[in-house]
Amino acid sequence: METAPNVDRITGRRGTVSLLVGIAWRTPFIILWLALTGWCATAIALAPRGPDAVTWSLASLFAFACVQVALGPLPGWWRTRGARWATLVALWAAVLAWFWFVPAPADADWQPDVRETPTFHFHGDELTVSGIRNFRYRTSDTDFEEVWTERTYDMTRLRTVDLFFSFWGPKLICHNFVSFGFERTDGTMEQVVVSIEARKRRGQEYSAIGGLFRQFPLIYVWADERDVVRVRTDFRGETVRRYRVEGRPENLRILLERFAIESSELAHAPRWYNAVTQSCGIDILRTAWGQRIPLIPSPKLLFNGTWERDAWDEGRMGEGLRFEEALQRADITADARAADIRDFSRAIRQREVTMRMAPPAAPDTGDSRR
Repeated sequence: METAPNVDRITGRRGTVSLLVGIAWRTPFIILWLALTGWCATAIALAPRGPDAVTWSLASLFAFACVQVALGPLPGWWRTRGARWATLVALWAAVLAWFWFVPAPADADWQPDVRETPTFHFHGDELTVSGIRNFRYRTSDTDFEEVWTERTYDMTRLRTVDLFFSFWGPKLICHNFVSFGFERTDGTMEQVVVSIEARKRRGQEYSAIGGLFRQFPLIYVWADERDVVRVRTDFRGETVRRYRVEGRPENLRILLERFAIESSELAHAPRWYNAVTQSCGIDILRTAWGQRIPLIPSPKLLFNGTWERDAWDEGRMGEGLRFEEALQRADITADARAADIRDFSRAIRQREVTMRMAPPAAPDTGDSRR
């Protein structure tokens, strides 16, 4: 009888250990269940046509089904652990397959600023682009004269490429776009911008969550520099910085041709925008460097608001300047707001800060001759 307390303590310890082992063993499965069920329910709720009463009802029904299969009473053989997991996998796989294969729309009631998809015609060294946006904004970014133009560029006169960073609030992320500069016969310059954006339907608002769940197709907007820059500095209150990208003329031409090809392919085979894998900054790098950008980019590439600091730390930006001085010289926000619309592009180029875009290292193949 004197040993009973010891037995109780040993039994209690064994029970506690058994409970902890059971919790530890089940925790990964619980996390997996929560993650996949939550992701699938969100994908249904934010279906490509946008959330509404039907999609939210279907999402709730899906979540209830997953809870019932995991925890609820089931008939006969279905209540075994293996059958429950098989049913859950089937439910998740059905939603994942639908999500993966649902096509991006080519036609919809698009917002005016992304209504047109550009078309391209190469004739020797000449590139003709139709559907260049050149909106004339009046009092806000929704009050404008809608203007679309066609322009022809002499590829042999391509002289410059500029990379823009536009910050609307967050510091880790921003909007990037690229401007190509062509020298006219009189020595002046003409610019065309390529801005990779989410193509929104009328009434839609951009959201990062929606950008992860196929709310928006992808579009390459070709536009006049006065349109793309002014709408951000003058009407959206964004801070914009510009950097001259160093590169050989033949490489600049290749980059422009790649953007034209990507834009044409999107017009014929629309793809979904994705805030992580298919967005403004990542698609600029992917277009410039090809498949050297992984499908899921590293945080160093994903957080495009940090690219300036990375470039400066690696000696690829603002040679001879302190980092803060480079940022100040590159900031064109005040210049854009004060610029005359007829001399806009020259006005935002009063100062130059150069940046070299270093591609990611090639994978090590073990060949010492490289």
